[in-house]
Amino acid sequence: MDWPQARLTILHASEYQQQIPFHLAKHPVCQIHSTFQNGLNIKSGNRLFFIGTLKNGRLPFGIHLTPEYLQQVLNGVNDNSSVSWEPNERRLSFGETGPIVSIVGADPFDWRISSELVTSELLTDNLTMFASILLEEPRGTGLDIDIESWLTRQLQRHPANGLTEQHLFDLLDTLHSSDTSEIEEQLRFFIGRGQGLTPSGDDHLVGLLAIHEAADVVSEPFVETLRRLIEKEHLTTDIGREYLLYALDGKFSSTVVQSASELTRKTDIYMLKPLLLELLDMGHSSGNDTVFGMLLGLLALRRKLE
Repeated sequence: MDWPQARLTILHASEYQQQIPFHLAKHPVCQIHSTFQNGLNIKSGNRLFFIGTLKNGRLPFGIHLTPEYLQQVLNGVNDNSSVSWEPNERRLSFGETGPIVSIVGADPFDWRISSELVTSELLTDNLTMFASILLEEPRGTGLDIDIESWLTRQLQRHPANGLTEQHLFDLLDTLHSSDTSEIEEQLRFFIGRGQGLTPSGDDHLVGLLAIHEAADVVSEPFVETLRRLIEKEHLTTDIGREYLLYALDGKFSSTVVQSASELTRKTDIYMLKPLLLELLDMGHSSGNDTVFGMLLGLLALRRKLE
């Protein structure tokens, strides 16, 4: 007689973003969206959740496991595995005999950037440190922008070198604008632009929004236009969209929160440098792209204070 295959051991998460159970309750029947070495994305309704390790920090839509537990999950699922949320047990089940990921006993987190009052003097000091760290070695963005050359042209008010640089200059000009058509034109250029699961243009905007969350950099029409485009249109990848939706609600990965917070308060290079280097090392170009977005935010803040 063939007995039903026994389920694998319940795998307990160490922590999870505190809003995830509320989203899952609305759409408990899920599916596997994508898998990686360090985790997998689950689609619930039109939202994504990441189940994986802390390799890239605490993600704003993450349920985090130890590497050993994650390997058991990856070994027990395939792209066609069904996924369901069981609210009473507070766990995700993969198929009838696959692994179970439970958040019972896990720590809820909600990484947010505290708002700071940034003075001109503090901003000048932090921008100087920021630039010195970025320029220690040649760095480029995923949109083929050499950061040192771009920054030099921006500060010295030299003409842009190429279409992308011109759009970056124009984007800076629209950050304080109330002209929604002009704002939309620039946002449409950057949303979804670039390669990878999180396109470089999206990463720029996430970094920019992180500085905005800390220091109130951009205009309300800019934020409202970006939200409308992300919510109403399909302009980027699913994962890029998810990061932007969380960023619009003031939620970011732990590495972004720590860097943006340090850049907008009194600090020194010994505190700032390790945080920025950790972020810069993320992904193929995602870290550089996000940090470049933070640079845009600080330059916009300098204009605002002037």
